[in-house]
Amino acid sequence: METLRGKARILMWLVTVPLVLLLLFAAMQLWTIARDVDRAWPLLVAFAPMYIYIWAIWMVRRALAAISRGGMFDEVVPRLLLRVGIALFGGALFHVFGPLGAKVALDLRLPAAFDGAAVTLGVVGATLMLISRLLKQAAAMREELDGFF
Repeated sequence: METLRGKARILMWLVTVPLVLLLLFAAMQLWTIARDVDRAWPLLVAFAPMYIYIWAIWMVRRALAAISRGGMFDEVVPRLLLRVGIALFGGALFHVFGPLGAKVALDLRLPAAFDGAAVTLGVVGATLMLISRLLKQAAAMREELDGFF
């Protein structure tokens, strides 16, 4: 268990590097958006999936931190998979349908973004949400069985 906690601590810091870089990039994008108010909505719609994916990376980092502090697998992993699944599914959904929604709602002219990678991320995200529920149910069943012995 101590080996797992040590590896989680190392991986948490490795995940921190791309997270910080993406946060800096996102801050630069927001600065650009703030300076160009006329194009703010198209830029926000175009960059929104990235902000959602940054949230997914943040959730991974938090889960690794919890594991490094001794968090139990049954508590941390289902919650992580659910949150990352929601982020991947939501980011992909926004990536594919955001430009169309922006065109309808805000009368913005954005190119359609039917991207195979985004669709794949959405499918993986939905699958992670399902797996998180299965793991949560399995943990509850194991806890119930442990109560008998």
